[in-house]
Amino acid sequence: MGRKIMLGSGAAAVLMLLAACDREPASTTTAPQAAVDATAIQAAQNDPVPGSKNETLSAAKDAVAGAVGTLSAELTTTTKGFVDAAALSDMYEVQAGKLAAMRAHMPELKKFAQDMVDAHTQTTDRLKSILVKSAPDVMPPAQLDSRREDMLNDLKGAKDADFDGRYIAQQIGAHDEASILMRGYAKDGDNPDIKMFAADTEPKVQMHLDMINGIDRKNRANDEQARNKTP
Repeated sequence: MGRKIMLGSGAAAVLMLLAACDREPASTTTAPQAAVDATAIQAAQNDPVPGSKNETLSAAKDAVAGAVGTLSAELTTTTKGFVDAAALSDMYEVQAGKLAAMRAHMPELKKFAQDMVDAHTQTTDRLKSILVKSAPDVMPPAQLDSRREDMLNDLKGAKDADFDGRYIAQQIGAHDEASILMRGYAKDGDNPDIKMFAADTEPKVQMHLDMINGIDRKNRANDEQARNKTP
């Protein structure tokens, strides 16, 4: 356990260093609603544009983020920890899916992305309904954490030619993490109703992981074929 925690601390430090290369610190000041709306509009205007992110750096950041997420999922057994992780996963999936449904090139990847939007919206709704009855004092987060925000920004800033590969890589990592989270809480969680939710959700996560791994194999085959045709 000590070794895992040390590994997680090191990975987190690398992730923070990489993220600092292209992310401004977020403000924690509470603002009136009008100011929040204005900030949201400004943030949207300042979103990374396609081609503004370095693919090598994005791949490295995503790999470290995946390692951090996997370790965190392995250690999550409390209701609050599980709810936070599951809600953040759903938020990232919905936002990334909407983006990929517009920008992905492979038809099957576009369909997968839309399926993720639909599936994770449903998962969010179901978890919220369970919390109302079973854990009303636990509130899921309302916005993405910095790790997933960085992942989303790297996806937004990917070049068109790199987009499919970046989305696929993120999806494999995200679903690996979610599968570990669901299995772990279903086994060792502290709320029976939410344990049942985790147990019911894990096979769906695994199905999504199998789907994206299949798309990844096809994407790699397409890339290899394109390289072989190059004079």
